[in-house]
Amino acid sequence: MVKNLPPNIEWFIPYLQNLEIFKETPLKEIFKHSTEELIKIYETSKDLLPLLLAERFLWENIEDNFFSYKLLNLVLKKRKVFGYLFFFPCKNFWNKNKKILSEYFFIKFSENYYFYPSEWGNAFKILISLWKEKAKFFSVEVNLYKEPSEEYIKNNLKLAQILEFSYLSQKALKFLKNYLPTFEVEKLSEITDKFLKTKESSLVLSSKKDIKKDLKRVGAKIIKELEGENKLLLVKNLDLNQIIWLYEKNLDINKTGVLPWEVWKKFKNKDSTPLIFLIGAFEHAKRINQISIKVFEGFTYHVLGDLYYEWKDLGKALKYYLLARNYTKQPIELALSESAIYYTFGDLDRAEKILRKELCGCKKEDPLIHYNLALIYLKKEKGEEAKYHLYKAHLLDPENIIFREALIKYLWDFEEYEELGDFLNSLKNLSLKEKIYFGKFYFYKKEYEKAFKYLKDVLTFKERDGETLLFLAWLYLYFNKEKEISQILLKEAQEMLSSEELEKIKKEFGLEI
Repeated sequence: MVKNLPPNIEWFIPYLQNLEIFKETPLKEIFKHSTEELIKIYETSKDLLPLLLAERFLWENIEDNFFSYKLLNLVLKKRKVFGYLFFFPCKNFWNKNKKILSEYFFIKFSENYYFYPSEWGNAFKILISLWKEKAKFFSVEVNLYKEPSEEYIKNNLKLAQILEFSYLSQKALKFLKNYLPTFEVEKLSEITDKFLKTKESSLVLSSKKDIKKDLKRVGAKIIKELEGENKLLLVKNLDLNQIIWLYEKNLDINKTGVLPWEVWKKFKNKDSTPLIFLIGAFEHAKRINQISIKVFEGFTYHVLGDLYYEWKDLGKALKYYLLARNYTKQPIELALSESAIYYTFGDLDRAEKILRKELCGCKKEDPLIHYNLALIYLKKEKGEEAKYHLYKAHLLDPENIIFREALIKYLWDFEEYEELGDFLNSLKNLSLKEKIYFGKFYFYKKEYEKAFKYLKDVLTFKERDGETLLFLAWLYLYFNKEKEISQILLKEAQEMLSSEELEKIKKEFGLEI
């Protein structure tokens, strides 16, 4: 049977060849011929049986966009594999999301559990596609060293569910160690379940060593506790007024977050979990110097959004930013964060709309709003609008290097050289990048001595660009300096620039090199 093999099959080839049936079977022959052609070609050959067995093996282990976990196990026998475990809890998930996932291949463990090796690329692109469609899923970054058991797969993804992550990265796990005393799924599930069933209860997360003593002092009964660097406790009959008064009276560097059942009932929403609310309250307390304790409140939604954003779970970050709209005390920061997510999702119109709302005459203008709008307009290829907002950002915060350098880059990229020169001459205390642009400006003006003076600084600059290196390579030849250095710079420039870009620059500046 003629059948196209999926592109990711190349990843498995070195490990398939360890199987006897693949040792003498050229992969290019697999699924290449129809049955009639096979009979004709292999009529008297002993190679037909291994070929048919190889085809049968792949037929049994590749279906639509899915590879069997058996193929993954062949790889794991030889080396570890870093990647993403996925859990899709909804029925008919693949049919509903066929449009956005049809170009990707996954390794299938069961109907709901899958794996995607990071080596295949596009993992974050997959996540963005799922977030944009508001699909329900859970994913966890893992390093697989051997064939994963069903328990291992489910426990990893259960942790993501308990903490309401759609994407739980290794980086996020490291951060979470600063909050939770344990990652043991059974213990975290038990304390969560007891909290949900006990109306008079509260969850407490604290870095205070004597938190239990303080809780008992205000009459609280400890039902369950988990100890580590921080203490996670389930308590009953906690008098919030007394514990808050106690900690206001005795401020210290230790922090405590509290989630009472009644507060949970008020603020909970679809798919939220108590432990992530508690982490939010704890983080909220950490962000305020004048307090030691914080009970979850509406503004904590914003804090949770920030945490998820930092942890790269953009789907959950957006969820909590949207919930924070009616509670936030930092509307500018909220707009910037929310807009940044839509920008990442490619929804430029929505990103623009959110930011433009912050430019009404009744509000003080924020330079970051203008800067981010400029980025959006650049993406939309609206140069004049981008230029306007870059200037506005600079005028509102003249000493901000990021705004200055962005404006300088714009003026250079859009060939507004004279305006660039005027702007550079107006600046004091130039950054290294600004000096390099000064060199490029002088190169344009054919003032090569000045150009060389500034451009040679690129040799100590990490963020090199091909155009600058090409200019400098030409200048080394022009001044009859070290030809070897010129060749090295030229080679580096050629590696960074496409042949079209290279020819365009040479033509524009009349370079022969």
